[in-house]
Amino acid sequence: MRMRTFLTGPWTWAFLALGMVAPLSAQISQPTPFAAAGLRLSVDRRELKVGESLTLTLEFKQVSSGAQVQTGEPEIATPMNFEIGMRFSNTRIEMVDQVSQVITSTKLKLTATRPGEEKLGPARLIFEDAAGQKHEIESNTAVVMVLEKTPLLGLGKKKEAVPKPTTVPVPTPQDDLRDLKPLLPESHWFLKTLIWIAVLVAIGGFARRIWKRRQGGSVSAAPPPEDAVRLKEAWRKLGKEDLGSEEFCLGLSALVRECLQLRYGFPALDLTTEEILEDLRGVKLFKDDREAAEKCLKACDRVLYAEGNLTGRDALRSAAQGLLPKTSKS
Repeated sequence: MRMRTFLTGPWTWAFLALGMVAPLSAQISQPTPFAAAGLRLSVDRRELKVGESLTLTLEFKQVSSGAQVQTGEPEIATPMNFEIGMRFSNTRIEMVDQVSQVITSTKLKLTATRPGEEKLGPARLIFEDAAGQKHEIESNTAVVMVLEKTPLLGLGKKKEAVPKPTTVPVPTPQDDLRDLKPLLPESHWFLKTLIWIAVLVAIGGFARRIWKRRQGGSVSAAPPPEDAVRLKEAWRKLGKEDLGSEEFCLGLSALVRECLQLRYGFPALDLTTEEILEDLRGVKLFKDDREAAEKCLKACDRVLYAEGNLTGRDALRSAAQGLLPKTSKS
């Protein structure tokens, strides 16, 4: 009788209720995990003169599963050759598959104060997730060259003192006049020689400048065979059907940049898409190469940074095939 009363009494129901509520509260109290966050630094100019300005952009992108994340302002060390001016920030929130994406852009106006090479960054940002844990991320860097300001003609130059004319006595003997006559043809010949030398130097400098420009825009020699084989294998992997959109775009963007760097000799792997397209306008290359590079890079940026949809995967892969390095066997 006592055992039966204990099992059917109020304490039994209390223990049963506690056993059901404990697992439920443990599930509710678990913090919402957050996805990876990234901080990217970019500039709109790589070379400028003293007194000119550039815009530095810091873009913070963080994806969470619905929980609010607290962030602060990204911090960057004060440059030695620049003065930091206006600062502007904006934030936008996008929803993709019930997942919020917070993108914060901070723009800084930097004015060059003295010449020299300047390494901007890295910038640092400390933010707190929904669980109250603090995280610190670091951005990339950018190298900018500041040149001397070209002075205007006639400004900044001191006027040279004009010497006072001295009185030269006029020679009276006729013998002195006869001695001066043979000197006139010799001075004439000397002036003509100086003029011809100046003309030849100017023509040589102009020809050298044209030759350098053509050399900089020419197609590089064939790369080593191992590089050509490695890039061709990377292009074949893009044909796998199980690749996701982001994985495909990451591989395609890296492949196009390395092909451009090997073929035309500029550091495409370290430049943004806008900087690559700007450099391609000054390089003498084939029209098909320029169109293929622009098509692939812009499509990858739209998927990776604007959350766009990937379309025409086979067409992008075919365009990248034309950029692969040519070997002696092929």
